[in-house]
Amino acid sequence: METRIRLLLLSSVFAACSGCATMHWPWHHPKPDATADAAAGSSDADASPPSVIEPQVERRKVKVPLIRAHDVELGAYYGELSIQDFGAQPVAGLRFDYHISEDLFAEVTYGRAKGGLTSFEELSGQLRLFSDAERHFTYYNLSLGYNFLPGEVFIGRNLAMTSALYMIGGIGNVTFAGDHNFAVNFGAGFRVLPTDWLALHIDVQDLVFKSNDIGIYQLKNNLQATIGASVFF
Repeated sequence: METRIRLLLLSSVFAACSGCATMHWPWHHPKPDATADAAAGSSDADASPPSVIEPQVERRKVKVPLIRAHDVELGAYYGELSIQDFGAQPVAGLRFDYHISEDLFAEVTYGRAKGGLTSFEELSGQLRLFSDAERHFTYYNLSLGYNFLPGEVFIGRNLAMTSALYMIGGIGNVTFAGDHNFAVNFGAGFRVLPTDWLALHIDVQDLVFKSNDIGIYQLKNNLQATIGASVFF
């Protein structure tokens, strides 16, 4: 009897062990398939990189001015000269500029005007203190200029012109009322270039000299405002 019971227990144990061999426990992770990993790697390697977007930007045409340093500039101007004690009169002249560098230039000017009647002559009627020849106001100056605000002037959206705001000062001579007088000039101007060879000027200057044209030596301030044009060589 005991032998049968032992055989029954042993057969039950063997049946349970054979069933456990086919079970998968929760913590048991199967090894990955090497073939599947190789296939995934090859698909990633064959994938092409993302394409780069090329910007479609139209290049803007830039026109560089052909003006060079050490250029010569020749021109003329016209405006009004306020001759102290003789009223404001038309003035015309010539200018010659030599551009030493982009910022510095030397200028020689020659101008002429004719003085009017003094307040005393106007009140006295027919009395004239000066002849017509003595009323001619002639001057020449040698000046040095400095472009302290170079830049551009924009007209509309498509037109830009080279420009410069400059200061100028120098010395010279004034012939008036029969005398030759040492003079000092100083002022400012604005230059704009519509083309590479043409320049337009607006100038305001003061011609200062000492004279005794009315019998008393005094300092004369003669303000001048002109517009002009010049050509580069």
